[in-house]
Amino acid sequence: MIKKLCTILLSAALVAPLWAQQAGSGKKEGVVFAPRKGQWQVSLVLGSQSPFYNENTGSYLLPNFTNTEGSVGLGGDKNQSVDPGAYLNIGGFNNNSLVNIVGLQGKYFWDDCWAVNFSFGMNISVTPKKDYIEGDYETVPDMIIPAQKYVNAQATNNWYVSVGTDRYFKTSNPRIHPYVGVLAGFQMARIETTEPYTGEVYDDGEDEDGDGLPTQVYLAAGKAGQMFGIKGAAVAGVEYSIAKGMILGLEFQPVAYRYDLIQICPKGFDKYNVSHHNVKIFDMPVLKFGFRF
Repeated sequence: MIKKLCTILLSAALVAPLWAQQAGSGKKEGVVFAPRKGQWQVSLVLGSQSPFYNENTGSYLLPNFTNTEGSVGLGGDKNQSVDPGAYLNIGGFNNNSLVNIVGLQGKYFWDDCWAVNFSFGMNISVTPKKDYIEGDYETVPDMIIPAQKYVNAQATNNWYVSVGTDRYFKTSNPRIHPYVGVLAGFQMARIETTEPYTGEVYDDGEDEDGDGLPTQVYLAAGKAGQMFGIKGAAVAGVEYSIAKGMILGLEFQPVAYRYDLIQICPKGFDKYNVSHHNVKIFDMPVLKFGFRF
């Protein structure tokens, strides 16, 4: 990742002088590159780590048990111990490509040297239920009517929001603008499913006709799970004005702390809770390409 970062920054350093010549010198044309009170800045953020939780929530946030056996918790095997960090999408510094799109960031300069920033992202998915429809295999043996499989009703959402403030500093180079700041964030993921008529039955051997009863009689039709977390971090970065209103920046978090809680919620039983603390030094290096207006 460090090699990729150096390559991108070196390319920007080589291309920037050519753009600067076209844009003209700030001293000759009176162009002001520094941010000014009342301006907005919108940046596309590229980074190695996604701010979202692991989006395959259905595989680990839903309880998995029957009326006779099973367990509730993380991991595929019974009584298995797992690392919650994998489900929270917390990894090392070299897991993903630096050119992943992390999201958009907005800034408002309420003073020449002070700005408030905010980021937000959401992924919502809703699937209506479809009941099982029995087929007919006996009326016309040579032309059967196939059964139609059921589909669980499912609603998922995965979102994050962050807000912070930055303090900009002036330098001898009018195009370079370093800054430091603080950031607070909150994120959440939730999945909830409702099982329709499945056609499945449970026969305990006591029914005289041997047909049994639908499994919904024994098990709750709904399942749910969620996780949420809070984060606080210090921020440091530098922005380079390629041209007036066009920004190329590098930002990272010198120190960051986050607390996350995973909850698996089987109906009729206590919630399964797993908490996780994480502290990182020099976290979330990102590249930013933005416009200030």
